[in-house]
Amino acid sequence: MKLAEVKRVYEHELLQKANVVGVMTGYKIKEGKKTDELSIISLVEKKIPKEELKKKDLIPTTIKGVTTDVIPVGKLRALQIDKKARHRPCPMGTSGGHYLITAGTNGELLRDKKSGKICIGTNNHVGANSNNAVVGDLYLQPGPYDGGTTQSDILGYLLRFVPIAFFGEPSTCPAARFWSGLYNIPAGLFGRRTRLRPVIEYPEYNLVDAAMIEVAEKDVSVGIVDIGLPKGVRQAQIEMHVQKSGRTSCHTVDGPITGIDATIGPISYGTTKFAYFKDQIVISKPGFSAGGDSGSLVLDMDGYAVGKLFAGSEEITIANHIQNYLAQLDAELVTE
Repeated sequence: MKLAEVKRVYEHELLQKANVVGVMTGYKIKEGKKTDELSIISLVEKKIPKEELKKKDLIPTTIKGVTTDVIPVGKLRALQIDKKARHRPCPMGTSGGHYLITAGTNGELLRDKKSGKICIGTNNHVGANSNNAVVGDLYLQPGPYDGGTTQSDILGYLLRFVPIAFFGEPSTCPAARFWSGLYNIPAGLFGRRTRLRPVIEYPEYNLVDAAMIEVAEKDVSVGIVDIGLPKGVRQAQIEMHVQKSGRTSCHTVDGPITGIDATIGPISYGTTKFAYFKDQIVISKPGFSAGGDSGSLVLDMDGYAVGKLFAGSEEITIANHIQNYLAQLDAELVTE
């Protein structure tokens, strides 16, 4: 009988033996080295001395003239991870967030170009509470909504974020502040209680929703759950298919990019905050992302980063271009 036929006929019998968890064909190992001899290999949880096994559980040295081998592989289990649980070291694609928000996603590891510090990359609204944070604020893993607490789950501290210009918020425009201040002088002199306040009335377009969290290297790992190590950075292209690994909808794949220069807005940041963005990536696949996936790294199907997920709807997902995201944070992607 040929090797494949022997395996087919006898694998069920081998799998009935105690401790055997798999059967395959492969090269026999002798004294720790691979030989050129193909054999039928029984995968076992652990090697047990022959004298401790019942006769019926012993694996013969040959079957129909084909040699056998035994390889210990440990206890088999599905390689899955609870993305909303606490992890140390923490892989990317898991739950995290500023201590005053609900929860978002730890996207990837970055290296700060100024200091060389290792950081988690995420969104402003995940790591900096939509501008309402100060450098040094606590960052939890998992995020507060998933049970993270300031007593036991601090993973890092806010190092830097790119402020978001929100529609209707006070303006920092020098001219607007000067003229409103000038017109408020007579109001004060005449005892009026009403004042002019400059606000952002017309859309001020943002490029990114970005923040980085300083962490200890021992507390994090570079790999993204279900994806692995990011291989580098590429430019997003229309019709490119992409993937991401996020806290909520986990690993989603084959999302088609349908736009790379989108002007988007207003995007809701709660009940009172709205923002506009330009030069954005649009991924048109229902279910590609969900609430809590904000901060996820978007990669092409080869594993190269192309965008930073931050918003969406039931029908589309919106991401910043990775080049804009890294440039405005003054950081580089960690790939090993």
